[in-house]
Amino acid sequence: MSAAKYSKGEELAQTYAQAAYQHTTQGWLSGLNAVHERLAADAGLLADLDNIDVGFEERQARLDGLLSSDVQPDVRNFLYLLLREGHLGLLGDVIADLTRFSTRGPEAQIARITSAVPLTSDEKEAFRQRVHARFGPDVDLDFRVDSSALGGAIVQVGDKIIDGSVAGKLNALHERLAALR
Repeated sequence: MSAAKYSKGEELAQTYAQAAYQHTTQGWLSGLNAVHERLAADAGLLADLDNIDVGFEERQARLDGLLSSDVQPDVRNFLYLLLREGHLGLLGDVIADLTRFSTRGPEAQIARITSAVPLTSDEKEAFRQRVHARFGPDVDLDFRVDSSALGGAIVQVGDKIIDGSVAGKLNALHERLAALR
């Protein structure tokens, strides 16, 4: 096979693969986003669907009422898995990660920065610089607010956790004091 034919064939295969990947990813994102939007509009419904004390069939029937008839079977089954486990509340995070993977690839790293209060633009930029200096420039940042941190911040990149929160420091102090008894 000549180099010109090989290059053309490779290019064509890549074009087909990209089209299939985009079709699959967009189908998933479309189906998941439709459900997520409906659940975001009704927090009570989400709480009911995530309540595993209620029978699965009853919750499944309610979820089916949210799904359009053109939802792909594999998307429907994935939603049933989340429903069975009581994890539909994670759907927004799943969508965010799937979107990130579809643009950056599944190897993309993310740093989740959780603070007790929303961070200013300058504070976010300072975190961005520190995270990129330590973990590399290709790490995406995801800022979250959780008042239970009390103050400070928690940074998680993969399985590495840097807990600089007030709650984390108080817990560490409590454990050291308990060990002294």
